[in-house]
Amino acid sequence: MALHSQPLAEPQFRSGFIANLVRQHPISAFFVLTYVLGWGMVTPRVLFSLGLLSFNVPNWWIAVSFYAPCVAAFYLQWVTERNLRVCRFYESWRKLMLGLLVGIFFVLVCNPVVASLFGASGPLHTLNWRAFFSLASYHLYLSEFLAPIGEEIGWRGYALPRLQRQFGPVRASLFIGLMWAGFMLPALSLVQIWPISGVLMYAIALIALSVEMTFAMNLSGFSIIVVIVMHALASTQSAVLAHALIAGAHLRPHWEWISSVSNLLVPALLVLATWGGLGASIGRTRPGSHPISPSLS
Repeated sequence: MALHSQPLAEPQFRSGFIANLVRQHPISAFFVLTYVLGWGMVTPRVLFSLGLLSFNVPNWWIAVSFYAPCVAAFYLQWVTERNLRVCRFYESWRKLMLGLLVGIFFVLVCNPVVASLFGASGPLHTLNWRAFFSLASYHLYLSEFLAPIGEEIGWRGYALPRLQRQFGPVRASLFIGLMWAGFMLPALSLVQIWPISGVLMYAIALIALSVEMTFAMNLSGFSIIVVIVMHALASTQSAVLAHALIAGAHLRPHWEWISSVSNLLVPALLVLATWGGLGASIGRTRPGSHPISPSLS
C-alpha cells in the first residue's frame, strides 16, 4: 500500500483583533508599542517635575524604560512568528570584525574629529589630540553600556532590516533616526530639561549615527553586536571628546551648531559613495536574499 506524505500544518495563531492587527502591520505596531512603553514609564517623572504628581520614580525605572524597543521587538516577533529570533549575533567572524572596525572608526575617530575641525577655525595642530587617550574625554558609566542593548535589539535588530527591505537602507536609516530621537524627547526636554537647541542638535547626531550604523551593520551581515558597541561608544564619548579636542583652539561663531550640522557630512558621503546602498549588497549572504528574516540563525 502506497504511503502519501502529508504536508505539515501551518502553526495556528491565536485569533483576535489586536493580534490580527499586529500581524498585518508589525512595523507600525513595533513603533507604537515602543513609544507607549517608553514614554509611559517616563511620564511619572515628567508629571512629578511639573508638580502634577506627589511621588517620583527611581532612576533605575527610567533606565529600564530604554528597554522598551527590546520588549516590543520580542512581543512582535512572538505574535507574528511564534519564535524569539529577533536579531542575529553574527554571521561570520570576518564580517563581524569588519563591521566592528568600521563602526568604531566612525564613532571614536571620524565623528569627533570632523565636528572639531568644523567647530574650530585654527589649524590641525591646535587641536588637543591627546584627548583621545584621556579617560576624562569619556562617560564611563554602567548605564552607557547597558541601555544600548535594550534599544538596539529593537531599533536595528528588529525594525531596521524590515524597513530596509521595504524602503531601502537610506530611508530606513533616516526614519529610525527620527523615531529614535522622538523616543528620547521626553527624557531630554522634560526630565533633563535640555533647551530646544540642544534637543535639535542631539536629534541631528542620532540621525547621522543611524546612517553610519546601517552601513556598519550591513557590512557585518546584520550583527547586533556591531550596533550595540557603536551605540555604547557613542554614549561614552558623546560630545565630551569633541569638546576636549577643541579645548585650546579658537572657535568659530556658533561653533556648536556648525559642529552639529557637520555630523551629517560623513553619512552624506557614505550615501553618495555607496550609491544609496550603504553596504547592503555586501552584507547579503545569498543572491536575492536579505540578511535578516524570521528564520535567523
